[in-house]
Amino acid sequence: MLEYLQQLELEYIILFSIVGLTLFLVIVNVLKTQRALNLIGKRAFVLTEDLLFRDGIDVVDIMIANTSYVNVEAGALGFRYKKTLLPLKEESLMIIARDSHKISIPLDDLRAYVLGNSTRVKRVEIYAEDSLGRRTFRKAKNSMRELKKIMRRERKAARLEARRVRYETGNYWFFERVGLVIKWVFSPISKLFRGTNKWMNRRLKDRESKLEIKALERKHNKEMRDLMDAERHEFLKVETEKRILEERNHAEVEARQNAIQRREELSRIEEARKISEEEKEVEEAESLVQEKEMDRQKRESLNSLEQENDEKDEEDLEEIAVEEAEKKEENLEEITSEDEEKEQK
Repeated sequence: MLEYLQQLELEYIILFSIVGLTLFLVIVNVLKTQRALNLIGKRAFVLTEDLLFRDGIDVVDIMIANTSYVNVEAGALGFRYKKTLLPLKEESLMIIARDSHKISIPLDDLRAYVLGNSTRVKRVEIYAEDSLGRRTFRKAKNSMRELKKIMRRERKAARLEARRVRYETGNYWFFERVGLVIKWVFSPISKLFRGTNKWMNRRLKDRESKLEIKALERKHNKEMRDLMDAERHEFLKVETEKRILEERNHAEVEARQNAIQRREELSRIEEARKISEEEKEVEEAESLVQEKEMDRQKRESLNSLEQENDEKDEEDLEEIAVEEAEKKEENLEEITSEDEEKEQK
């Protein structure tokens, strides 16, 4: 078969794959369609059974649910035990689509109603019957489990009570007598073990007590150390704050003193500056006076020089005028002499 598949060509493999996928989709579609038809047309109930502890008693809650999309009428609801129907409710009950109905019954009432005086539990089922007589069954697992536990405890208590009564009347069974004889023979050993156990338990209890006392002491010592550490830390904190405050006050005093000294120095500097400015102003005034005096002297000297220059200029002019006059006279004399010569000629 594997060789045949390996020898198949690609188009056949593709064809078989398409056919297989189509069959798978058809099956899925059929299942979904059947489920939808069941929800729409199938008039069946869904039964659930829960065991609750309510108001101090064990209660069995039975819920009948209509999962279809049509209304269903419930004709009966109850239990089936040993192929016997035990109805709880036989009135017709209309359960609308997608709705449910709940019935609660105490576990003791369920036991009395279903089991009666029986001390053994067999299969217990819940059933619901519709208007067409179709029944839906579900096993009551939680109720059966709890009833088995209750009956097991009752049987054990009954055995213990019966044994206590037999022991009081001295009616022992063979194995019980053998056990009592063995217990009597080994009673010294059991007493020794019991005494050893009691002594060991007492010593262990004393040790536990000592350990608890030591633990309390350690806890107390730790608390005292923590308290002392807290007080020491608080004292150190207070001392540190006091020292910081003193240093701050000292620093403030020094700062104030330094500020006073700086202000005094500044005032001295200001006074010295004012004095220097006054001296400078005096010097400037004196220098101005000297400059004015020098300017006056310069002006006077310049005026005197100008006067001298003017006088020199005037003298020069006078000399020039005299010389010109002399030259003119000489020229006139020459002209006159020439005229006289001309006249003489």
